[in-house]
Amino acid sequence: MRNTGILYSSTERKPVVLPELVELLPPLSGEQLAALEADLLHNGCYSPIIVNEDLVIVDGHNRQRLCEEHSLPYQMAVFAFEDLLEAKQWALDTQKGRRNLDKWELGKIALKLKPEIEARAKANQQTYHGNRV
Repeated sequence: MRNTGILYSSTERKPVVLPELVELLPPLSGEQLAALEADLLHNGCYSPIIVNEDLVIVDGHNRQRLCEEHSLPYQMAVFAFEDLLEAKQWALDTQKGRRNLDKWELGKIALKLKPEIEARAKANQQTYHGNRV
């Protein structure tokens, strides 16, 4: 993953919402969502929405949705990810530091990613063994 340094405005481009990324993390509580909405209305959207190179939202789904509801402009920072799995893992790691996710919630998220991680490990293992002399 790397920050490409590219920024787009919501007035220039529209991001893509991918349900599997929206549903990766548990929804905000009503209180958290209300606090986020109040902050956006008072201060504007000062943190960019993180998108991949295809403009798929990786982080900031709630901010983006609230900004759209209230016609607030926002910025999108483009990050390059190897693939969707790397984007999901990055989103999880980023959110762990921002939200009070308990071990049960983190475990449920990890289980969502488990099949993809296992498939990648198996593919890597086959590639490794196939290239051995």
